[in-house]
Amino acid sequence: MKISIITTITDPKSRQDKFEEAFRCYSDFADEVIIVNGGKPIYTDGHGPFEKLKFVNLEWPEEWSWVELPRHLNAGLEKCTGDWVIKLDIDQFIHENDFGLIRRFLESCPSDGDVVTFQKMTPLYGGKYYQKGPTPIAFRRKLHIVIGKDMSTATDLCFPISQTGVEVITQVNTETGEAESLYDLPIGDTLKRVRGREHFWNYDYFFKTQEFTKKEFWRFSRAYHRHFNDWRFGSTEEASFEKFMNGMKAKYKRAPYEYKFSDHPKYIREAVENLTPEQFGYNAWGLLM
Repeated sequence: MKISIITTITDPKSRQDKFEEAFRCYSDFADEVIIVNGGKPIYTDGHGPFEKLKFVNLEWPEEWSWVELPRHLNAGLEKCTGDWVIKLDIDQFIHENDFGLIRRFLESCPSDGDVVTFQKMTPLYGGKYYQKGPTPIAFRRKLHIVIGKDMSTATDLCFPISQTGVEVITQVNTETGEAESLYDLPIGDTLKRVRGREHFWNYDYFFKTQEFTKKEFWRFSRAYHRHFNDWRFGSTEEASFEKFMNGMKAKYKRAPYEYKFSDHPKYIREAVENLTPEQFGYNAWGLLM
């Protein structure tokens, strides 16, 4: 059985991503690693210690549309040759102790189970984390399975679906005032899910600075508004950052889970050991006290 991992990056150094640590983790676990690069090329296929890496270059706009999510993931999916595909964000890691367990679980998965979910664990600081899941990150590589809009939920566009058609996404040309086709968004049905026993770690903003987070979360809020016409995450930079911190405070308050240093995957432990006060994972910039 062959496993492919697919992920996306965009200028990972300036975005403060621990991307090389992630590449090492993915390379040790999977048979191939497909990276959709939305910024300037950083490596070529099979670069140095990362011989399993394969790159797809596809620009990610500064002012991005929500449909860029499935667009980039499906561009990478076309390159995958594994029996199973695992979709991970570049800030997500699998613990080395779980490599064999996950592989064996996928090998024994019932033939009618095309998607496997795993629990997502997000560390905050002070040894606390919160859970979100089960998250459908693993799926069989079949022609009818793509990343797109699940018609039963219609909000999250980056989960695997059984494609039944497309939805033409348009944008208005500011010069002509006319709608132009932007992307054929795959739409379809929910696939049968099997719940995996293992989990994966999502470091999210753990290594980010407050300055970066303010700008990035505001950029995220603008993208959400463009697609859903909803300022759910704040209509100004300050308002969006307030929304972000209120969300973190709520998660920290109700997070009942604690972890040990050894629970971090080995690939990220050095970065955790060397956290600085400027990074969220050090003490949440002192804003959760």
